[in-house]
Order: sequence, then structure tokens, then C-alpha cells
Amino acid sequence: MGDSSGLSDERPAHFISVSSFFMDRNEMTIELWDLVADWAEKNGYEFSGKTAKAMRGASWSPNPDTHPMNMVTWYDAAKWCNARSEMEGRTPAYFEDESKAKVYRKGDIDLTEDSVRWTSSGYRLPTEAEWEKAARGRHMGKDYPWGDRAVDGSLGNYRLSGDPYDNGTAPAGYYNGGQIISPESHSYGGEIAKTLDMANDFGLYDMFGNVFEWCWDWYHPDWYENSLAEKSNTRGPDEAYVDFRIGRTRVLRGGDYDHFNDSGSGRLLRIAFRHQRTPDSALRTYGFRSVRGKFDDPLWEMSSGVSDSDDKWRNLEWLGHYYESDYVWVFHETLGWLYPTGEGSYSNWMYHPNLGWIWTSRLIYPFLYAHSGGRWLWYAKDYHESGWFYDYRITSWFRVTEATNNLR
Repeated sequence: MGDSSGLSDERPAHFISVSSFFMDRNEMTIELWDLVADWAEKNGYEFSGKTAKAMRGASWSPNPDTHPMNMVTWYDAAKWCNARSEMEGRTPAYFEDESKAKVYRKGDIDLTEDSVRWTSSGYRLPTEAEWEKAARGRHMGKDYPWGDRAVDGSLGNYRLSGDPYDNGTAPAGYYNGGQIISPESHSYGGEIAKTLDMANDFGLYDMFGNVFEWCWDWYHPDWYENSLAEKSNTRGPDEAYVDFRIGRTRVLRGGDYDHFNDSGSGRLLRIAFRHQRTPDSALRTYGFRSVRGKFDDPLWEMSSGVSDSDDKWRNLEWLGHYYESDYVWVFHETLGWLYPTGEGSYSNWMYHPNLGWIWTSRLIYPFLYAHSGGRWLWYAKDYHESGWFYDYRITSWFRVTEATNNLR
């Protein structure tokens, strides 16, 4: 990590051990941001007004909403990651304080390492070390995600690189082998180069250029000289460095579409370059992508008690009330007896005495997949008579009665 021949805050280069994690293949798109943000704002989340000023893709783009989301503050990116987690039924990573009693959904809070549940399956921003590991792949000590080959316009989106979206974002994943490059002052022969799929060793796109990406870490110019910077799974300094001009800042990585590939500003396009801004900053060159740890959440972890006198009655916001027996089985308020298994609220298999094994999750419920017959069902959970299902395979309704558990 770092570059011993690079800028002062990149030195010295050093080895770090980072645990396995998952990362979004592409920078967060406007399309996915809007989908999650719409759900979030209906479920208690609040984002700054800055996100409404995001620059859509060019009017001639096949789909302007597949361009990277931008105008995102660090705070909004963190809250959005939590919202994506909750929408999918995963335990969120970010909480308002060290007690982890309240999920971070509102306001601008300078979260600490202790207010993060690092072992949840929820989405979060990558640490700076995770971002650089993901960007480098096997190219240790190299300047770019593909190695040290000189930059030309066919390799990524930077200023006047020759792609159809010059001086703006390109669609996420545009450089997949089908990119079109025209002669430009900084295309450097990219228009005649054989176009390649620029996914890196981990299959990730746009780790070079397009938009800068927020990371978890506070920025400190001398952090790499600290022995703690070499600690396994380092999450950056505990305390932020205070820049006398702009205050405390968080790290961004990856370069953007607005910088030339030259000996000056082009240094910003290298993997090792460490950009920094205050966490309330929002520019059209700032975006993010999310990661999640390689962990699974306990089944229905986010359920809550219904009664102080009987902790066996539980409630899941998406599934409703159920009673926990002493033998794994639960009694659901309308579905009756179920044998549940799985992870969190994002992958739940439940055995029903008449329906057999059914699969669902918070994201799709009341849709259910019935293993027997390979059929999709829709449960009319809000109908005044319980137990009605619509079978999409035979396009017909049927009912499982509570009293007898028989099909009708």
C-alpha cells in the first residue's frame, strides 16, 4: 500500500493484511441510488439536499441514470449504505454511537470506529486499505489497476480522454471492451489502440478515473509513517488531522473525469493518490461504491420484543408477529407454524407443514418461492381472511386455513 516514490502522504509503501470482503463491481449508479434513497426516505432516513443536484449522464447517453451517482457527502454515502442494508434485510453497519442502540439514519455524525458493527453483513464504505487492495489486484507497486502501461484514452475516463462523455462521467463500467474513443488532445493514441475490457483482477470497473470514491478513513498526511498503519485491517487514524484551511477531512480515492493525464494533475489518477475533503463536501466529481464483510447475520437478528412480560413474542417489521417455541419452530400470527432457517432477513428458508420449504426475504416479501413445484407465490398478508396465496405458475388463488392447515 502506498508509493515510496510518490507524494509525501503516500510514503512509505508498506504491506497490510486485509480480510476478505465483497465490493460493488461498479461505482454507485444514479439508478441504484434513487431506488434505495426512495425506500430510505419512506423509512425514516434523511439525506442532505445536495444529492438532488447530482449531475445525470449526458443527454446522448443510452441511459443517463447508469452514470455514477455524485454530489454525495460522506455522511449521505454512509446513511445510504445503511439504507441499502435494511432494505435487503441485512444488519446495518453504522450506528449513532458506541452503544450501537440506534441505527444511523439522520444528520451529519462523525462516526467513530467503535460505532461501526464491522462483523455485520451490511453495506459500508471501504476502508482506505480495502480500497487500495481492491484497486491493485495483483499489481503491487504499480501505478494503475492494469500495471504500468502508459495511460491512453482507451483505458479510463479522465479529462479529454476521447470518450463520448468527455468532461463528464461515463456510464459505470463503460470501459468493458466496447468503449469508443475519438482523437482528443489527451487521448494519446487511445483512438487507435485495441480496446480492452478494463475490469481489473477482481472484476472491478472504474478504479481509475470517472469519479473519486469516498472511503471510511479520516485523512492524516503522516499516517503511513505510523506503525498502526501496518496493523491488520487498519481503519485509519482514530483522530482526524485538522487542516488549518479546511478542517477535518475524510479520504477519497481513484481519480476523476476532470483531471488531465499529465505530469501535474495526472498524478491524481494513480492508485496511490490520496485525495481528501471535509465529509460534508459534495461535488460532481465525488461518488462512492460500497463493500460488505464476508459475514452472515444471525436469523432475524433485527426482531424486537413485543411484551415485557413474555420475551418469546417477537416482531419483525417486514414479517409481523411470531411466537418462539423452545424447539426452533415459531408460530406466525397468520401463517401458522413455521420452521425457519437462514441468515438475517435477507435469505430465509421456512418449512410450512402444507407448503413445504418456502424462501423469502425482506426485499421481496410477501413474494415467496415454494421449492415444491418450483413456483412463485404471493401471500395476501393484508387481506381480511388470512392464508390466501396466489400461485403464479397456475395463475390461481388458494387458501391455507389457520385452523386445519389444509389447502382449499
